[in-house]
Amino acid sequence: MTFLKNTWYVAASAAELDEPMVSRKICNEQIVMFRKSDGSVAAIQDRCPHRFVPLSMGKRVGDTLQCGYHGLRFDGNGACVEAPHDDDSQKARACIKGYTVVERHKWIWIWMGDAAAANPDLIPDFSFFDDTEKFTCCQGYTHMKGNYQLISDNLLDLSHIHYLHPGVHEGSNFEDFTNKVKRDGDTVFSMLYRHNYHIKAAMRSMYGMGEGPEDVEGQGHSRWDVPGVLFVDTAFWDHGKTIDEGYRTPNAHLITPETEFSSHYFWGSGRTFALESEQFTAGAAATMKNVFETQDGPMIEAQQRDMGNSTDFLKHNPIILKADAAGVMARRIMQQKMRAEAGDAPAETQVAAE
Repeated sequence: MTFLKNTWYVAASAAELDEPMVSRKICNEQIVMFRKSDGSVAAIQDRCPHRFVPLSMGKRVGDTLQCGYHGLRFDGNGACVEAPHDDDSQKARACIKGYTVVERHKWIWIWMGDAAAANPDLIPDFSFFDDTEKFTCCQGYTHMKGNYQLISDNLLDLSHIHYLHPGVHEGSNFEDFTNKVKRDGDTVFSMLYRHNYHIKAAMRSMYGMGEGPEDVEGQGHSRWDVPGVLFVDTAFWDHGKTIDEGYRTPNAHLITPETEFSSHYFWGSGRTFALESEQFTAGAAATMKNVFETQDGPMIEAQQRDMGNSTDFLKHNPIILKADAAGVMARRIMQQKMRAEAGDAPAETQVAAE
């Protein structure tokens, strides 16, 4: 399997860069990241070209990384700036790969392909993380032993919630919801309208909705962007009112391939209620982590085990249900983009062929 390179992947949360360095494999490439003294983030190949040991086994020296084996030092662009016991001619030969990185919306985004094509304007909007007056947010990370597109499938088909996450939508049925799917360029929208949604009185109080009927309007709208970054906008409000008069919890599901068969799942959630409660924030993060690691994760990993060394779910001829529409659409876009990047055909030709 090849990976789409000319696109933005999430490499870490901004908070992780409080550590001296963070090493992570992305698209089968081991990368080490660190925050420089000016606050910017650097990402370089985590491999010394001398004896091929990870630079992350060494140490920080100012805005450089020093290999722990023989002391070669590399700056944030991958250039060798110190080669002890050798003349300066060795420095030019010892350079390693550097990556373009951007810090935005509390996440570190990395461009794995041609640096000249790295346009930060292509990073999808997750600005709710920056709106601290309206939202309080939490962030987290889960490792999954499954192909990254299997996780997108899971998130674009919310009909699984009633079975995989029992009790979450108690009193409501997916059959009563309206799901509309559309494509806009390389973005897929799966709009889930939860009419006459059942919400318990205790939940109304917790969500800051006050007293009122247990029958409300709701939504669970998803936006998918290449290569697998999803914004899920969940909200509930009373009939006759607007979404801004209810409660809202926007969520980020940012999926980055580690290898063909394993994935980094970065996630985050915001809320419009109990904004000052650190206990609620910690509880929300713990709940999300538990759900992903004990419910979604095992199911996705079981899928991958059954598929063996295959990563193309559609080649297994699965039964396609109505709720799969968004996931299939996203997979086709990824196929188009990867074929175009490989030079098999222009992207617009592939789109027309579908």
